Amino acid sequence: MTDEIFLAAFEDTSLPRYEWTHTAHVRMGFLYLSRLPYAEAEASIVTGIQRYNAAKGNPTGYHHTITIAFAKLIAVRLTGSDWPAFLAANPDLLTFACIQKHYSTEVIKSNKARAEFVEPDLLVLPRTSS
Repeated sequence: MTDEIFLAAFEDTSLPRYEWTHTAHVRMGFLYLSRLPYAEAEASIVTGIQRYNAAKGNPTGYHHTITIAFAKLIAVRLTGSDWPAFLAANPDLLTFACIQKHYSTEVIKSNKARAEFVEPDLLVLPRTSS
């Protein structure tokens, strides 16, 4: 599936639920962050996930801190490459281990972290350019 078809299917919520994997989340984030200034990309990521989850009957599946943390990790690794090259260069983004470097289990599983962005308690996240 091309990036354009993938992103359109995500945006109009026609992407099948079984295809909405963690890899798909990272790909969506990569595409927005590659095409938009950080603040606009972050807003598109947040609202897009919430809209998609609501359309698929999963209104409580969204986790704000994990979403923003992954957006920051993706943003600082952008090199102008395409999705396959980015994925090959950043396989750790496909695991939760990259979040566990920054957050304790207690913090990341908190209701506060689910609802709003919580700063890491273990390792500071990299700064984005905007």
